[in-house]
Amino acid sequence: MSFPRALSRRRFLSAASLTAATAAIAACAPPAAAPAAPAAEQAAAQEPQAAAPAAAPITLDVWTGWTEDAATQIEKILDNYNKSQTRVIARHVVVPEAMTQKLLAGIAAGTPPGAAVVFGANIAYQLAAQNALLALDEIGDPQQVDTLKKWMAPPIWELGVYQGKFYYASMWNQCYGIFVNTKMCEERGVDPNAPPQTLDELIVTWDKLTTYDASGNIDVLGGDLTSSSLVMARFLGKYVEADGKTITANYENNLRALKWVTDYWAKMGPQKLQDFYASLQGRGERSAGQDPFLSSLRATLITGPWQFNTLRSYKPEGFEFTVWPLPGPAGQSEKGMYTYGDGWIITKGSPDPQAAWEIISTLTGAIGDRDVYTALFTTWLCVNGPVSEGMADWPKFKDEVIGACPGYAEVFLPDLFKSDYYLYPPKIPTSDSYMSVMGSEWEKARLGQKSPEEALDFVQEQAQKELDDWLTKAG
Repeated sequence: MSFPRALSRRRFLSAASLTAATAAIAACAPPAAAPAAPAAEQAAAQEPQAAAPAAAPITLDVWTGWTEDAATQIEKILDNYNKSQTRVIARHVVVPEAMTQKLLAGIAAGTPPGAAVVFGANIAYQLAAQNALLALDEIGDPQQVDTLKKWMAPPIWELGVYQGKFYYASMWNQCYGIFVNTKMCEERGVDPNAPPQTLDELIVTWDKLTTYDASGNIDVLGGDLTSSSLVMARFLGKYVEADGKTITANYENNLRALKWVTDYWAKMGPQKLQDFYASLQGRGERSAGQDPFLSSLRATLITGPWQFNTLRSYKPEGFEFTVWPLPGPAGQSEKGMYTYGDGWIITKGSPDPQAAWEIISTLTGAIGDRDVYTALFTTWLCVNGPVSEGMADWPKFKDEVIGACPGYAEVFLPDLFKSDYYLYPPKIPTSDSYMSVMGSEWEKARLGQKSPEEALDFVQEQAQKELDDWLTKAG
C-alpha cells in the first residue's frame, strides 16, 4: 500500500517570509529619536502595574452521535480533557442521527460546531468532497502536524487523507478478534488454546459449537461473520480504484469473500439462521446482561475490543472466555484488515479552528499528557485500538489498559498494527450510499435471493452510475 508524501509547509514558509521581509524593511529605516515623556507619565511608569486579567477559556461545542451509556463515556473523556488544561472547554452536544445533513445545515446557517467526532472516515470523505471541511494539516502548527503524522501509524494517517489533504484524525481505530466461551469449547471437544488458522477451519469449529433443539432449530450458534467490509478485508478485497473514479464492487476477491459467506449460510440453512437472529431481537453487545455471548446463546463472537467493557460490567459469575485472532482464507499469506475509525473533523465556519486543533492533537495522543489519551481507554475500557503503536509502551496504558484486557495486546493490537493490507471505506463522495447498497445486496445473497455474482454486478452498476452522476455534476 502507498502512503502520502511529506506534508506541505507552504503556509508556514509564507508566514516566515513575510516576517523576514518586515524585519528587513525595519532594519533599513533610520532610527527615530525617542520623544521625552511628560513628567506625569514618567512618574506613572515608576508605579507597579497590575497584572493583565487571565484570558477566559474558549468554549467549543463538540458534536458526536453517541447516545445513552456511550454518550456518558464520551462526556467523561471530554471532562478529563477539560481538566487537563485551562485554555479550551469542550462541551459535548449529542447529535443522534443525520450527522452529515445537520453539519451541512449548520455550515449553511453559519452555526457549525467547533469540532465533531463522526463514525467513520466515509463521512469525512463526503463532507470534504462538498468543500465543507477544513484540512487539519493546514490548521495545525506545522511542527505539531508533523508530530501527529509521525505519532500515528501510517495506515491510520492514510485513513484520514482525502485527495491529498488530511481531513480526518482518528481518536481510536477498530480492530477485530474472536471472543470464545471456553466452557462451551471444553464441553464440545474444541481446544480453546488452539485457534483456527483459516476461515474454513473456523467454520469447522463453529459446526462443533452449534447446538439444536428438538425441532432442529438453532439453540446455540457456534458463530457467524456477515459484515461485508470485514470479510472483504480478509480476502484482500477493495471498493474502488486509486483514481477515485472506478468502482470495484465485483472485484474477484470481493466475490470470493461473498461466496465464503453464502456457502456457510447455505450449509446452515438461511431460514434457520434468520430465525435464530430474530430470536435475539434487542440483545446486542450494549444490552448489558442480555448480550448473546454473555447469555451463552453464542459460543463465539467476532467483534472489537469494546467487548471488554461489556465483560467488565456484565460478565456472569464463573463465565470464562479467551480471544482468538480472526484468520484469513486458506492459501493467502497476506493479512488484510478493515478499519474506519471514530474521528475528528473541523467544519468550515468553526468559531475557533485553532482551539479545535488543540483538542484533536491532545485526544489523539500526539501532544500533551498521554495519560489524558490513556483515559479514553480506561473510561471506556479497551474501546478500540490507539492510533499509535507507541501507546503500548506508555506505563499507564500498559498497566490499566493492556493489563485489564487479556488478549488485547496479543490479538487486537497486532490486527491493527501488523496487517499487510488495509481496507478503508471507499474514498469517494458517494461512499455512504455505495456501502449501503453493498450491505443490502450481501444480505440478499446470504438469503439465497440472488447469486453472489448477480448481487455484486448489481452493486457495480448502481454504485458506478451514482458516482459518475456526482462527478459530472461537480464538474
